[in-house]
Amino acid sequence: MGSYYRTRFRRPTFSPRLPGVLATGEILESEISSLPDLIQFNARENPHHVFALQSELNDNSHGGVGQEPYEVSEITFEQLHRMVHRCARWIRKAVVSADGDSELGEQKPIALYVESGVGLFVHLAALLYLDIPALLISARLSSPSVLHLLEKTGTKTILVSQRTGLSLSQDVHDFTRVVNVQPYSTFIALSGSGYIDETEEAPRNESQIQDKGSRNALILHSSGTTGLPKPIFLTHRYILGYAACHEFPSEEEIAWVNLSTLPLYHGFGLLAPCLSLSIGMTVCFPPPSIIPATNSTLDLIRVFNCRSLMTVPSIVDDILSLADESERSKALRLLATLEFLAVGGGALKTEQGVVLAENQVKLLNHYGVTEIGAVAPIFCPRSDYDWRYLRLRTDLGLELRPIPDSEHFRLIGYPIGWEKHFEVQDELERNQASSRMEVRILGRTDDVIVLKTGEKVQPRQLEDALNADARIRTAVCVGSGFFELAVIIDPASPDADEEAMKDHVWKLLSAINPSVDHHARIMSRKAIIIKPSGKPIPRSDKGSIMRQGIHDIFKREIDDAYTAMELDSLGESFVLDPTNLEAGIRYLIATVASNRLNGESMSVDDDFFESGMDSLQTVRFARLLSSGLRKLITDEKGMPQISADLIYRNPSIKSLAAESARLVNLGGEAKTGRQADRTAEMRNLADEFIAGTVPQGAPTQTRHTVLMTGSTGNLGAHALGRLARMGSIEKIICLIRNLGPVTNGSSAVSSVEQVQSILLSRQRGALEAAGIRLEPKEWAKVELLDLACITGENEASKVRLSDLAHRVTRILHLAWPMDFHRRLESFRPHIKLLQTLVGLAQQASTVRDAEDPIRLLFSSSIAVVRYYAEIAEKNKSEHFGTTVPEFAVQDPLVAVPMGYAEAKWVCEIYLDHVAKHVPGVEPVVVRVGQLSGPEGTPGTWKTDEHMPTLIQASQKIGAFPDLEGAASWMPVDRAAHALNEILLSEGATDSFLHLENPVRQPLRDVFTIMAHELRLSRPFVIPFDQWLERVTKSGEIRSLESFFKDHFHELAGGAVTLDTVKGRAMSKCLKGSGALEKELIIEYLQRWRHEGFLEQGALTVPAK
Repeated sequence: MGSYYRTRFRRPTFSPRLPGVLATGEILESEISSLPDLIQFNARENPHHVFALQSELNDNSHGGVGQEPYEVSEITFEQLHRMVHRCARWIRKAVVSADGDSELGEQKPIALYVESGVGLFVHLAALLYLDIPALLISARLSSPSVLHLLEKTGTKTILVSQRTGLSLSQDVHDFTRVVNVQPYSTFIALSGSGYIDETEEAPRNESQIQDKGSRNALILHSSGTTGLPKPIFLTHRYILGYAACHEFPSEEEIAWVNLSTLPLYHGFGLLAPCLSLSIGMTVCFPPPSIIPATNSTLDLIRVFNCRSLMTVPSIVDDILSLADESERSKALRLLATLEFLAVGGGALKTEQGVVLAENQVKLLNHYGVTEIGAVAPIFCPRSDYDWRYLRLRTDLGLELRPIPDSEHFRLIGYPIGWEKHFEVQDELERNQASSRMEVRILGRTDDVIVLKTGEKVQPRQLEDALNADARIRTAVCVGSGFFELAVIIDPASPDADEEAMKDHVWKLLSAINPSVDHHARIMSRKAIIIKPSGKPIPRSDKGSIMRQGIHDIFKREIDDAYTAMELDSLGESFVLDPTNLEAGIRYLIATVASNRLNGESMSVDDDFFESGMDSLQTVRFARLLSSGLRKLITDEKGMPQISADLIYRNPSIKSLAAESARLVNLGGEAKTGRQADRTAEMRNLADEFIAGTVPQGAPTQTRHTVLMTGSTGNLGAHALGRLARMGSIEKIICLIRNLGPVTNGSSAVSSVEQVQSILLSRQRGALEAAGIRLEPKEWAKVELLDLACITGENEASKVRLSDLAHRVTRILHLAWPMDFHRRLESFRPHIKLLQTLVGLAQQASTVRDAEDPIRLLFSSSIAVVRYYAEIAEKNKSEHFGTTVPEFAVQDPLVAVPMGYAEAKWVCEIYLDHVAKHVPGVEPVVVRVGQLSGPEGTPGTWKTDEHMPTLIQASQKIGAFPDLEGAASWMPVDRAAHALNEILLSEGATDSFLHLENPVRQPLRDVFTIMAHELRLSRPFVIPFDQWLERVTKSGEIRSLESFFKDHFHELAGGAVTLDTVKGRAMSKCLKGSGALEKELIIEYLQRWRHEGFLEQGALTVPAK
């Protein structure tokens, strides 16, 4: 091909950050603040320099000898300027005027849904010239995704090509006006010369001159790798950030062609044409009719003598995977001639980078974030550059902020036109050997798989380890909505034997599993899915794997794998002995156990979950037990599908063996969970603990040392922070569960220093999450003890309890596992702990000869009295009504039918008995309503709670549930203040109090505030049943699905109201509690956005 450099290129000067003010008339270099300004400068100063080569497939070549496969259109800057103005006139006449608005004022966005190429770039520049917001939509998006973006941005006109127009569904046509674009050749100036005549100027919106900082100029979108794409609103000056993204010295002439395979509707794709405008590096666009791939990329480099390449990892992967060794070597030699090979849009495999570097390819690691733009500059790599790291720009004010309790960092940027910083959700490792700011991406901190248990798994470590294997092209973990992970494997060789490949992967997993969290392991060979040859791994335009697409495309294979896992067994060699089921259960425990759980050393009464069994082990345990029991029950029809629920209902060797024996003897008939059984179980457990209470001597009085549990929880951390700052508090003794590893034998005993380090780390982490910082003098009041030191049946525990009894004056019991899967029996150790604390209070009252009883405050829940109104009406109670009085409720059926609430009811009944019959102890049950995040600290509202889950799910589907009730939310730090007041108040108090915000707010009002802040389109409130159906179908509430279906509507919707008359009399804080301010509700959303819990772009839509 010919030369594209006829004169020396004169570079424009501009700032990618500082705003400029346009003067009327000729534009000066220092006043360049938009893409049209940049084009106008080049048309004037570099009119004959070639901006772009637009390649097209040569329909006449047919592969003949000597025939080039491509034709080309050379477009100079002068031609580009003319094309933009002519396109603007066409838009003004054919699109804007046709909408019935002849004046260019504030415009709704116009969408561009066409193939990538110079035509798309011209239409984009024309819209920006007219100051019409331009929504760039990937031509590869499906109709539902296109419609979603149109709705979210209020776009009523979409420009399409002939091909993309045909792909749109009728829903899109019904929603918006569809207009076919003109071919770019229509706008090429065929005659005339010189700087464009003012008579060719299209009408321009004067508001553009006045406001280049508007965040409604350009609208890009996320790739949609985890769901529907999200619109991202940007300024005019944003594009200049791409034009400035280089480190080529001003005196260096960049006289070569740069091939970019990236589509223009994503940030990386804008880089090449913008660099052509800023440094004269002519861009070569692939034919719009193709999706760039291996052969086309190599052909374009050869045909147009390209000397640099910008591309994605998948194309590099395909080049290095060429089956023909000679073709592969030829391709590597060609890449080695390039000035640079910039790879971005996804992670390049380390082994591929090594191969490229070994073959002298000048590899340049590139990186960008749509909200900020390109953050790694383009340059020609030299010996001082390590391709494993990204070199960050110095002209955008980028910052690296340490991640708490980590050696790694997060990137902070300041998007142009935004009034706040943007935190990138990638975890970064800094190159300590470089004087420049260079980082390596470890993975996204928000790339998580949410298991059905609610546990969150970051699959990066496991996927990276598998992807490093030469026999694996791609490994992708799946498991959202299931109890455990599975993995899809795309073999490097298409001819790989499936069973041999599974054996190979299973061997790799067996080595990887010990290094990852237990719930993040792949525990069955049947969890390995070999990708069928006819199904591709779905990737975004940038090459990133689209996880949502994975679940859709491979649904059958994923479902088959999980079905096979459910039927997994220990093999024919293992058979349960029906005469000794306890031994078989011990063996199964050892099979699924981690180092915290050993079936051989457990007593028959030890609780599985208190001993360390997690949800994944529970699922495996149930699966293996089911396999063993099937062999003992000859009637297959009588054998039920045993699930984890059976383990939760029978959480000890003794109870599970008894239930298993009953299943065998009855041919598989399981317990029904009838209401009568539930009532009896709850009453029996309460009676058992009441019967174990022994009255002791008369009380005496002392001053305040507080013993508390739950200090590592959110409420507990705030309570601890307040107590530590009170002058009347001498000591706060925190009982904390040691979650460190435990093994058998003499090595089982951790050193005191190790235990204290673990406890201190947990407590510091909890305070940090709550936004609380204690001063050294406040830390001096805090004493941390391992909870196990008082719960044992040995002499050491008795000595420790005796020591505490001589010191403690108040007990604050907040610890309680938030697990909606566990059954009543599994909470026995927690009821036992309460009994231990009552005994401690009795002992303290006696040894201290206290005049006043020792107060024990127990934090209960609104869930305990969920059905009070129904039960009161049924029993014709004198306190009938929807407001729950502050007293004990004797009927067990008032509680929500789940172990969490049932066990708290047992505790309430037990403490009611203590209050009436045990001198020296003053139990106070405080039923706590819905708590929100803090108002006085920058701490978080924990995202694993049901209300944050609802808000996140509502954002994902674009609507909140329509609930008629009222919210009684109380900030957690306000609740902690009230609890402390009740705990430390002088004189006698009532045994039952309520803690919820006495000022109730209509949920519709709260959700309306949130919907407006999240910029949800109307209708942003839909009927609850419809909302529940949509979020269930989308998988957004997986672990809390049954809670939302069965209990949420009444508990959170205001159907249960707690009377707070007595509570307000005990607490000035509660008495003066007011409604949550709008600003605080919005702040919760902003905090979640900052944490990555809510979508990053969700709060950025500019209000009209």
